[in-house]
Order: sequence, then C-alpha cells, then structure tokens
Amino acid sequence: MIDPIRLAVPSKGHLYDGVVEILKTAGYKVRRASDRQYEATIAGHARFHVVFMRPADIVTQVQEGRCHLGVTGMDVYAERAQEAERTTVVVPDLGYGGCRLVVAVPESWIDVTHIIDLVDLTAEFKAGGKTFRVSTKYPALTQAYFRKWGIYYYQVIASDGALELHPSLGIADVIVDLTSSGTTLKDNRLREIEGGTVLDSAACLIGHAPSLAELVGEGSAGPLALLLDAMDGVRASEGWLHLEVVGSPNASETATAVACYLSEQGAQHVFRGEVWDDRSEPGWRVTALIAARRLTACQRRLFALGASRVVGLPARFVFDRDGHSTFDDLQRRLSS
Repeated sequence: MIDPIRLAVPSKGHLYDGVVEILKTAGYKVRRASDRQYEATIAGHARFHVVFMRPADIVTQVQEGRCHLGVTGMDVYAERAQEAERTTVVVPDLGYGGCRLVVAVPESWIDVTHIIDLVDLTAEFKAGGKTFRVSTKYPALTQAYFRKWGIYYYQVIASDGALELHPSLGIADVIVDLTSSGTTLKDNRLREIEGGTVLDSAACLIGHAPSLAELVGEGSAGPLALLLDAMDGVRASEGWLHLEVVGSPNASETATAVACYLSEQGAQHVFRGEVWDDRSEPGWRVTALIAARRLTACQRRLFALGASRVVGLPARFVFDRDGHSTFDDLQRRLSS
C-alpha cells in the first residue's frame, strides 16, 4: 500500500478558509463534516490525507516528518525556523493572510519616530536603572531584529494575550505585534515607527524536506507535482478574466484597434483572429486576460471600436509556458 501524503491545515480561522478555498478551486475539495473533525480526505485524491491543528503545531509536525506539507503563517514559521532545519518553504506567499510584524510605541512618544531612536532610549533606561520592556509573541524574531539595529538593553515580555493593552497597563513600554491595517494599534493609542517592520507575513506552504525529496522523485506526473501545478494555476488566475471580444468585419482595422486598446489597459496574452458565425458569415475575435476590475470601464470603448459582443469569464487556471513552477523550483532546491 502506498503511504498517504499528509497535509496539515489550520483547524479554523482565515488561514483555514483561505487554503480550503484554494484547494477547492484547484480541484482538491476537502471533505470535512464539521469543525470538530480533525481528519479529512480530499475528494478524488485518495493519496492525500488532511489533518487539522494549530498553526504553531503544524511547524512542529512538519519538522518531525509526521506531516509532509503544512499551511501556516510565515510569522509562525519564521519564529521557529531555527528549530525547523528539516523544513523548507514550498510557497512563501499563498496570496492571502497578509500582515506585518511591527514595532509599535505609544502615540505620546513624539520623539520616537524611527527604530534607531530605540537605541538611545534603551540606553537611557539602562543608565537610569530602569528596564526597557518589550511585549511580543515573537521573541526570537524580535531579538534578531533588535540585534540587527544594535538594540541590546531591554527585556522581552512573552505573552499570548492582547498586547495592545500592555503599554497602557504598564506591563511593557512597547510591543512587537502583527498588524494589517493598523486600525487596532490606532484604537489603542499606539503607532508604528519607521524602520520598525520586523517581517512581512502571509499564509505559506511548508514541507518536510526529506519527505518532499521522495515525492519529487515520483516525477512531474506524481501527486505532489499535480497538486503544486494546480495551485500555481489557481494563484496565477486570481483577479483575471478570460476576455472574448467579437465583431463583424465592417472595418479592416477594427480587430487591431481593439487589441491595441486592450494592451494599453494592461491586458495580457492578447490574440486576434478570424471567426465565422452559424451562417458562415466572417468576423473577427480578440481574446485576452484582463483584470476583472477593469472590464466594466472598458466595455463602452470596445463597442465604440466596433465590437458586437464582449464576454468576460472567470479564469480558473492560468498556465504560462514561461511562468513560475513551484514543483520545478522545489525539485532544483532539493537536488542541489
């Protein structure tokens, strides 16, 4: 019996929702009866076995080889990267879950605007016999980043709670925490400082390197290659429509004008050619990929150029001969 390929997925939250949607679009629908079910299968792909757990536990299980692949946040992986030497990042950004790990200070600290200001401030605290305290859920990343800027005199307060409260409660002087829009920081009278971005994070796909090397050995028709190719195609198609513009040949330059206009609007893979209708009447057709947000603004101009019909269909997969291949990249890295 062939061993299953275990894929670890966050049990809930936006990291769960995002990867399940990507997999479903790629043709790998996860069969999960309820949120309390911690194991599942993928319809039509019996080799894959899905397990659900906390993002932090996913890094550990992939590192130890119990799971071949796992979806977690880059922030979670990076915090534990030194302990995960047998783990490799397969896809660093799955296209959702974007956020930043930042240094935030009280709004009242008007003289602290840049990360370099903390060098002098922490030294002043030390000279005055006080301890500069930093609350964070990411002590390893924080310490490495502070070391990079020459900040040494401080104490890390490790916490899993709501860090935004810590400065006002006197638990810490500053925090290092995740933010996306900055609204929560502002609501709690905190602000980011320039140069204070510790890490840009998003949902990522990681894997157990020794196990992946074996799966890569099954070739470009193997289950790992097919999964990664499908995910590449889905991610490349996000936000794009497959556009078809058709018209009758009442002007010899119409198709050329339409193609040029679409190129000016940022369309990709623009092609034009001849078509015939059901009465064998000739016409022209231009196809392209265009950003979904731009089509509505283009349609009147396309009609003015001579189009008789404009159709935009969601692009489920986009494969480009010269496009990035996650499987090929992984194969090169594991064989080097």
